[in-house]
Amino acid sequence: MKKGILIVLLIAFGFVFFSCASTGYNTQKGAAIGAAAGALAGQIIGRNTAGTLIGLAGGALAGAIIGNAADQSETHKRLDSMQSTQKPAYASPDAAVENPPGQWVQIPGQWVNGKWVPAHKAWVPVNP
Repeated sequence: MKKGILIVLLIAFGFVFFSCASTGYNTQKGAAIGAAAGALAGQIIGRNTAGTLIGLAGGALAGAIIGNAADQSETHKRLDSMQSTQKPAYASPDAAVENPPGQWVQIPGQWVNGKWVPAHKAWVPVNP
């Protein structure tokens, strides 16, 4: 029984050390660290293999959930920083630029191919 516990603990610690070698992927890192912590807690509390395995599974699940939340937070931060640097793709009227014959028309917001396009102005040329 002690040999089985030792093997489980060595595997759990192996996951922890190898998961720290790569960058990113907080879900996997969290699962590995949670599995190791859960296995230790299960062994301390239950003092048997069943307690160790239950702790391992519960810790891995909790660690994966926490790591996934961290991954999503990083993704949202990255997307927000990209969106703040992008300029709008829509043209806008500029009084300083001489335009060819035509006029600016206000286009209301509408659905186009399943995506919402917000209200904007568009230049409508007039044939001379």
